[in-house]
Amino acid sequence: MKRNDQGILIIFEGIDGSGKTLQAKRVTNWLKQKGLPAVSFSEPTLGKYGKKLREIMNYGRQNVTPREELDLFLKDRQEDVRDNILPALKQNCIIIMDRYYYSNMAYQSALGIDINLIQALNEKIAPRPDMVIILDIDVQLGLHRINNLRLEKENYFEKAEYLKKVRKIFDLMKDDNIRHIQGSLCLEKVNAHIDQLVLDLLRKDTSSAGFLD
Repeated sequence: MKRNDQGILIIFEGIDGSGKTLQAKRVTNWLKQKGLPAVSFSEPTLGKYGKKLREIMNYGRQNVTPREELDLFLKDRQEDVRDNILPALKQNCIIIMDRYYYSNMAYQSALGIDINLIQALNEKIAPRPDMVIILDIDVQLGLHRINNLRLEKENYFEKAEYLKKVRKIFDLMKDDNIRHIQGSLCLEKVNAHIDQLVLDLLRKDTSSAGFLD
């Protein structure tokens, strides 16, 4: 989808337990404290298709095929783009997202769907982000965080062998808007690295520059 807005779209990606949700929340609050019009969204959404996807995550794929699962993500994203992302971009907001279609490219291609097809289907309906920050961590560390720090039970998207495939796909993603960060470093270093990336991006945007001094 072509961009004709002046907003900024920043995505946090990575396997489960990588810290992307924490960073998405932290960066949103940090930008708001600077007086910038930051908003945050996450996918899957809480809409009807997002709820179906959460059921799959929690109770298993059962009779849902990989392509049917992908179609649910596409329908959920189409609603998110229409109702949340495009309106915020048109209002010149800085959007911080916890997951986007790069997760589809990693998680659904790990099920056997062609990654180029996944990308093409998504980019017909979803605007290209200005920056994608992929947090990379070892799968066992991610699962440790889920089980012992978040005190949550692993869902069906969080099985070790599956996540190993997903991590490899994330690691191979390269584009001029993609940045990889080692998520197992101490939190202060991860925060500082992310903040610098975001600041460098925003300094290119004249509507944000005055807030960054």
